[in-house]
Amino acid sequence: MRQLMILLIVCTPVLSMAQNPIFLSSKPTGIGMTDDAGRNVSLKSGINIEGTPFYTEKYCMANLQIREGKYYSGVKIKLNLQDNAVFYVDVDGKELESISPIAKIEFVGCTEPSKNATFVSGLPAIDKQDASSFYMQLESGNVSLLKYTLVGYRDMTKFGKPDITRVYEQKEIYYSYMPGKGMNKLRRDNKDVLQVLKNKKTELTEFIAANNINCQKEQDMMKVFAYYNSLK
Repeated sequence: MRQLMILLIVCTPVLSMAQNPIFLSSKPTGIGMTDDAGRNVSLKSGINIEGTPFYTEKYCMANLQIREGKYYSGVKIKLNLQDNAVFYVDVDGKELESISPIAKIEFVGCTEPSKNATFVSGLPAIDKQDASSFYMQLESGNVSLLKYTLVGYRDMTKFGKPDITRVYEQKEIYYSYMPGKGMNKLRRDNKDVLQVLKNKKTELTEFIAANNINCQKEQDMMKVFAYYNSLK
């Protein structure tokens, strides 16, 4: 993972955008430097783009937790889901890529409210993902429900034209995570969810039947995990 450091100055340790203004340095420095660090973003040209590798095309206000434990609020960022890269705009309007390993992102100020969500990294490796990969945290507790967005692309050229069009495609994959037991890939069906949460299978089976749950729907799968985490 390309790593990155951000200079963030906070007035208090409390996560409050109103009380915790953020100042980002525009000074580019190398990996291993502390504070005022940011790697310049190189912009690709000559390629037409369809789709996106980003979670949102526009910058969103977010709260961040660095893996070393520091919290920062009110950071204007974009998350590249293909490269697991976090971008921000410094005080001079320059777009930079963070080199600090980021453990958690809480989007709180997106133009589309439905995009306000929490992403986490630092989880055990599974499939092609590693500790640098970001997952959307749909439910948390004794067992977390996570969504990973796999981003791929294909380059196309039209007959008689030199221009290249890069088409990005996103595929959503679901996982559960339990500390000490690791990650499990999930199919979106009741049977698979019950198998992963089998130590409470009786209670969950009753809950699914009583509430007409269909885990092909993301919202229904979230309800099952939320109910599981509420059980003693």
